[in-house]
Amino acid sequence: MKAQWRIVVVAIGALLGALPESARLQMAAPKASDLFQTAKPGQWVELEGVVQKDFTVIAKKVKFLTGDFQEDDWELKAAVRTIDRTNKQFNLLLIPIKVSAKTEYENAAGTFKQFEDLKIGMLVECEGTFLKDGCFAAEEVQEESDFKPEEPGELRAVGKIEKLDPRQHTVTVFGVKFKIIEATKIQSALK
Repeated sequence: MKAQWRIVVVAIGALLGALPESARLQMAAPKASDLFQTAKPGQWVELEGVVQKDFTVIAKKVKFLTGDFQEDDWELKAAVRTIDRTNKQFNLLLIPIKVSAKTEYENAAGTFKQFEDLKIGMLVECEGTFLKDGCFAAEEVQEESDFKPEEPGELRAVGKIEKLDPRQHTVTVFGVKFKIIEATKIQSALK
């Protein structure tokens, strides 16, 4: 039986190897335009992209996620745009990030320990819950300034799709419109 499986695997490998590279790439990666045929509101995704002046994001990557996600599994990584020290709140893009006495702060050096350590332009990753009022309740804020993004203004988000607009080629997560272009890499959860 093992010998038969080996023959099948070798045959499939030979067939795939005989295909032109462009055909193999098409089989491996779905097109960005296919996203609007398969994606659904409420589906968990990870998106990476570059923030534009109008606060839309040109999506570089969309990855569909599977698993047992909870409402506090949302994540957002971006540069701190504003800080309201009186109300203990800051913004990533236009998203208000609310903290509480239970919010944990950390970085690799162990020097980021409290809200007062936040600075404008600091790259942070927040984990917590995206609320219906458009605010993000952060359970953890991790300073990531030692990470150097490929491009200025890069953003990473993990959350549920709120809205899809096939005509505008946008996916809305965190109230932010991610523009899907042909260069956007689409990945299933299996990759």
